[in-house]
Amino acid sequence: MRSASGLIYSGGGFREGSAFFSEGRLAISQNPDEDSDVKGIILPRTVNCHTHIGDAFIQRPAKCSVEELVAPPDGLKHRLLRNASEREQVPAMKDAIRGMELEGVSHYIDFRESGLEGVRRLLMASLGCGVSPVILGRPEAFDANEVSALLSVADGLGISAISDFDSDSLLNLSEHARSMGKIVALHASETRREDFSRILELEPDLLVHMVKSSKADMEACAAAKVPVAICPTSNSFFGLKPPVREMLDAGIAVCIGSDNAMLSSPGILGEVRALRTMFSERELTDSEIMDMAFEQGRKVLNSLPGLRDAYLEHKEFFVIEAPVDDPFKRILEARAEKIHLFDRGETT
Repeated sequence: MRSASGLIYSGGGFREGSAFFSEGRLAISQNPDEDSDVKGIILPRTVNCHTHIGDAFIQRPAKCSVEELVAPPDGLKHRLLRNASEREQVPAMKDAIRGMELEGVSHYIDFRESGLEGVRRLLMASLGCGVSPVILGRPEAFDANEVSALLSVADGLGISAISDFDSDSLLNLSEHARSMGKIVALHASETRREDFSRILELEPDLLVHMVKSSKADMEACAAAKVPVAICPTSNSFFGLKPPVREMLDAGIAVCIGSDNAMLSSPGILGEVRALRTMFSERELTDSEIMDMAFEQGRKVLNSLPGLRDAYLEHKEFFVIEAPVDDPFKRILEARAEKIHLFDRGETT
């Protein structure tokens, strides 16, 4: 039986012990195993709470604004997506998904552009990969029949921003998704403050960014119990800094996403490094970053409609092969060749 021994992260802290699979279930022991296959930092597999895997085929662009690169309908990304062939796009998506798996991601929440065809290509790319997608589709036209067809295969809707649509279209989309028991998520106040009352009218299950949100917006978000996914690497590319300290102080459940695959590797460990670079320990403690990366993502996943309690237990874990003297430092230093995945007793 394959096993790991060292420091286990659980319940917000580290403790000595060992972990192994017994009869297909994860077992934890408080006793270190001197004969374990791998020794190091044992972590629950992570949830990437915001991705755009569809643009993985695009080379990392030179510095530009959010509007120039990703704003629909004519940002560079959207122009390239319209002309991307399946042969060009799907292998790049598959490589990005495999990269997530090798870095310990178990699930990812993807905003998938390009309507039904976009969802189909993501499902094709996911075949044979050990990472599960939560697919939030985006209709190409706001037709009830198209939206119904899209939601019959996707887990919900991933809306670009309220500024991209009129109020009636947004409300119709939200109501349609809710009538089918599906997820509603959207980008919010990424580069400028948006009307947060309009955002809350949609009863979102998840918001992304909130970089330019006001204190009142954050308090309203916390009161409505809407989690927020922050994307440190992407924000840094555009010269932005999310108000994470203020979000946490307001009581928002903050999780982490990697955003556009053309800008960064879609793993969570890279985002942990980006967060620590972006914020001093006085602004964000190591334990707060660990909580966002290794606890909140799973909680958000479990809170989404249609997925509640589906992934409640940590049934998989990964190990960073490293000394255990300073676990957070070792996480920051982790590289792919020192990461080991365990699944039902088998290691890769």
